[in-house]
Amino acid sequence: MFVLRTGLQGHSKTLNTIKELDEKAAREGRKVYYCNITKFKPDHPAIKAEWVEFDTPEKWFELPANAMIVIDEAQTWFRTRPQGSKVPEYASRLEIMRKDGHELHCITQSPKLIDAHMRELCNSHIHYYRGGKGQVVKRWEFEKPELGVNGNKLEFENGQSSRMLIDKTYFGCYESVKEGTGHHFKFKAPKAMYVLIGCAVLLALGVGKIWWSRYAKHDEPVVEVAKPAEVKQGSPLGAGPAPEQHASKAQYIADRLPRIPDVPSSAPIYDEITKPVAYPKPFCVSSRDDYFIQKNAKRMVTGYREGKLYGCRCNSQQGSRLDISFEACMAYVEYGVFDPAIPDRSAATAAGRDASAASTAAGVASSQAQPVVNAASTYASVPVTVVPDSEYSSRPWR
Repeated sequence: MFVLRTGLQGHSKTLNTIKELDEKAAREGRKVYYCNITKFKPDHPAIKAEWVEFDTPEKWFELPANAMIVIDEAQTWFRTRPQGSKVPEYASRLEIMRKDGHELHCITQSPKLIDAHMRELCNSHIHYYRGGKGQVVKRWEFEKPELGVNGNKLEFENGQSSRMLIDKTYFGCYESVKEGTGHHFKFKAPKAMYVLIGCAVLLALGVGKIWWSRYAKHDEPVVEVAKPAEVKQGSPLGAGPAPEQHASKAQYIADRLPRIPDVPSSAPIYDEITKPVAYPKPFCVSSRDDYFIQKNAKRMVTGYREGKLYGCRCNSQQGSRLDISFEACMAYVEYGVFDPAIPDRSAATAAGRDASAASTAAGVASSQAQPVVNAASTYASVPVTVVPDSEYSSRPWR
């Protein structure tokens, strides 16, 4: 099996190849033979399988049977040849590699850099794209080499895509840049992300305002009418109030100690003024935009749906964040939530219909009398005798 793995510089193709091969080799109990992975550390804590270095990539077919083989920057040895030249053995041996159980993985920046004979025998092409230089990587998998992966096109009908985060546990298992140099592949947020964040904030504020104006009346506390104080039997009329009882020092301190750490209002002294008059009403939003999730990863919960990364967050009607799981948050977004404290509007609707009917009847009565008045005022110069309707039992002219 020959697998071609591609991606431009800094798009994590080597790191993700190491991770995928290491997990597969550990699961299947196989050895991994590697070449040209700079200062690879087989004893790194993240490495689970057995890795062995070799330095003759042109003779990969001489490695033990059932070996998993990975060659970084494979175009160094397997570059394209002039048309009509002899096919080298490292390319022709791909035709019978299945007999020895070899599994060859070649890492390069573009499939166009690899020998055409090898591309023709490729069983799988995996391409990595790190959009915006962030932590989210899009992984494309094709059955045959896709030569246009590095062009302007970012979607391919003949491939399957998935998103994943860069696994930082594999950092340090190899050297991606030379000592004394730094990583210049930094995350750069596109302008569209700021526009999206602004729209999301405005949408949240708008929906929150509508929610508050619509349901805030249900949260108003009920004002109780104070009852007149009862006069205790046996107390003489005109007697003064009972003397105030002062708490002890220990009780005074205990009343002011919060029951819950970091929540000052949980102290017993505030019990009378912190009785609930409302309850949290979740307002949830979700997104599957890679840039938005990357920028706001700490402000939301993340998870996968059908292989795609989503971010979700729920706020209360006061704007505070609610501690809700990813699955519950997505369920609120997709299906909504039933609020049993909101009364049905059937009674209000019926009252509105009655008022509308009464208004319509009054309008009809007014319109019946209006033509007579208008006719009299319009034709004031013509002798007209106005006969009241009450003098006729019937109106044959109508």
